[in-house]
Amino acid sequence: TWQICGCAASMSDDSEQKDADQWVGLVISELVRADRIVEYEEWSAGICEAAKSAPGFRARQVIEPRDSTHLEYLIVLKFDTLPNLDLWHESDDCRDWLAKSAAFIERRSHHDPGVGVEMWYTRPDPVAVSPPFWKQVVIGVIAVYPSIILLRWLTTPIFAPLNLHPDLNLLISVFLLSCLLTWPLMPMLTRFFNRWLYGRGR
Repeated sequence: TWQICGCAASMSDDSEQKDADQWVGLVISELVRADRIVEYEEWSAGICEAAKSAPGFRARQVIEPRDSTHLEYLIVLKFDTLPNLDLWHESDDCRDWLAKSAAFIERRSHHDPGVGVEMWYTRPDPVAVSPPFWKQVVIGVIAVYPSIILLRWLTTPIFAPLNLHPDLNLLISVFLLSCLLTWPLMPMLTRFFNRWLYGRGR
């Protein structure tokens, strides 16, 4: 249901492809008013052009709707690192551009950085379906089980002398585990197993 109409990235060798796998993206999804399509497309070209001058910018992708009854546009602005993405996302320039589109849209679905818990199972492109449930479980076990063993090995010598309440011990362990899963474990694992997660052998 989507048409990819632009992407500034072109991979010429394996090292560049590997770098691209590490990029993070700002995803802007908006439902556009039917009578403001031309203005919105001019705006989308403008925000992509503005992002190109930001530190760490690597690529942009604009996906247009084919269904004239559901005019949802998707823009992905890709940066080399999360700090560079955050720097531009929080800049006055970015805020000004996002504010400009308000007159052209019926609803903004979201404009979020593609990182964190929501990216545990990162899709390889904006139109890909989620991995099958059993593959998500396998990746979850691979990430969670060794993490629990590692945390128990590291924290037991620290917590044991403190005689903390078991529930407090559990809370601290869950907090540390969540941090590990959100970054770096799940992003690393989903990149490493990308072809298997989203391959045809589902």
